[in-house]
Amino acid sequence: MYKRLPLLALCLTAAALGASACDASGDSRSSAPAASASASASASAAASTPAAAPSGSPSDSPAEARRLTGPMREVYLRTLRKNYPDLDRISDDVLVEHGDAFCAARGQALGDQAKKTMRELDLTPKQATPIVATAHAYCR
Repeated sequence: MYKRLPLLALCLTAAALGASACDASGDSRSSAPAASASASASASAAASTPAAAPSGSPSDSPAEARRLTGPMREVYLRTLRKNYPDLDRISDDVLVEHGDAFCAARGQALGDQAKKTMRELDLTPKQATPIVATAHAYCR
């Protein structure tokens, strides 16, 4: 099961990004998806600001309140260290920093953050997937 988790997380991320891209394109078949697309677009815009500027206070945006804190931070790190030994070269603080960025990201910002993490940490998509999936599993 653990061997399939990265692939599942990658597929779900791709599906979510694909669905948000289709909804935002204006191709609506009824009024309900159009309303949810506009709501998700405004939520994506609000969520992309904290991901780009994480120095703001938590009261600035509700999306920034989702972080890896307390015991969930430790469980996140333990999960990555135990199940993904190829990430051992990355420090705990850097993993938590990128995990927090994934917690705050929504919509297109999630894909942008994944690309940024892969570039900054010199990771393959297969190596970055556990960071995304585990962060979203343990965000508060």
